[in-house]
Amino acid sequence: MYGTNIKRIREKQNVTQEDLAKRIGVSRQAVCMWETGKRELKGTMLNRIAQIFNVPVSEILSENSIKISLTGKGDSVKETLMSIARKRGKEGEVMKKSELSATFTLVAPKASKVALTGSFNSWSKSGTPLKKDKNGAWKADLSLKPGKYEYKFIVDGQWWTDPANRNTVRNPLGSENSVIEIKG
Repeated sequence: MYGTNIKRIREKQNVTQEDLAKRIGVSRQAVCMWETGKRELKGTMLNRIAQIFNVPVSEILSENSIKISLTGKGDSVKETLMSIARKRGKEGEVMKKSELSATFTLVAPKASKVALTGSFNSWSKSGTPLKKDKNGAWKADLSLKPGKYEYKFIVDGQWWTDPANRNTVRNPLGSENSVIEIKG
């Protein structure tokens, strides 16, 4: 359960329950209840804890069945978790232990549609859709096993390499693909 993962990460980083509670603005008792599974953790709080510990949300959510309260409009954690669950066809299973979260971002404020394609989705012509934020950045979170993956963005029908990633390889068509390495 996520509570044991929070405790493990907290202790590994030498952070007390009291210190964590102060940093996120809750009582020490709330942290204790999350760690023992006596209280559900809301998605917004989960995101804050992951940011504080500088770990991906997937490290906290490494169990196969997770009971979590996902509430709030614009909750990116909720959208990410539900997207992963839909892809797997199992709402109760969010992420397997061997997979890590990878966030793909493309700043293209004038684009009307952006998707992501690559070796992780068999170079799907429709790709995985990205969501646009208010600043014009398009984002998608994928759960991927450790390894190297080639990818491109599909921007309004045009295939682009990732302008923020200099790591590329030549492809059989004579152009380049962006490369991301997921380390476990």
